[in-house]
Amino acid sequence: MSSLPPVVQLIHRQLVNAPHVHGHWRNLVVAATGTGKTVVAAFDFKRLFESKQRQARLLFVAHRKEILEQAVGTFRAVLRVPNFGELLVGPHLAACYDHLFCSVDMLGSRRLWEKVGSEFYDFIIVDEVHHGPAASYRAIFDRFRPRILLGLTATPERMDGASVAADFGNRFAAEIRLPEALEEKLLCPFHYFGVADPVSLATDKFWQGGKYNIGELENVYTGATL
Repeated sequence: MSSLPPVVQLIHRQLVNAPHVHGHWRNLVVAATGTGKTVVAAFDFKRLFESKQRQARLLFVAHRKEILEQAVGTFRAVLRVPNFGELLVGPHLAACYDHLFCSVDMLGSRRLWEKVGSEFYDFIIVDEVHHGPAASYRAIFDRFRPRILLGLTATPERMDGASVAADFGNRFAAEIRLPEALEEKLLCPFHYFGVADPVSLATDKFWQGGKYNIGELENVYTGATL
């Protein structure tokens, strides 16, 4: 641990000392992007993993394949287990669910809680947990009963006012915001630049089926239809 960035050590210590809540560990970590939330999660799981002679079961949930692929690599490096974990997202179909890195869509469509049971996982990690109040995420909190539940986010405040902390005893187990991370020189300073966009995307042809129509966007931005 001594070779890790100070913020990772700090958050890890706070998690180690986090209070026990309602018979389960439910901890919410709020940390700015780039400060090492996934590394912290891996080290937090490592404590349980080693205490249970590597028999602890893990479920890591995120909404994007890229996040899950990066998380697998991080856990393998921290645990020093080259083949640790399997992916259940996109083209990846896990053969074993003991250490699963799963998309929230796959979790819901496969009804994972029915396949393995509510107490199958010792440790559940929800990345980008500010999505937690959404209906697609509720099964994670309502259907599973892990020994430890860990939520990770850089942005716990939602525009709709829904509480992210409600699933974690209404508290933050550890917190480091962007200004603090910059002040402590944990992140490089940066500047935002706004670019004026004269193209109007107000018509329905640009937004179809709940997502942008890539073909129409390419046409208008390359000048094909201007």
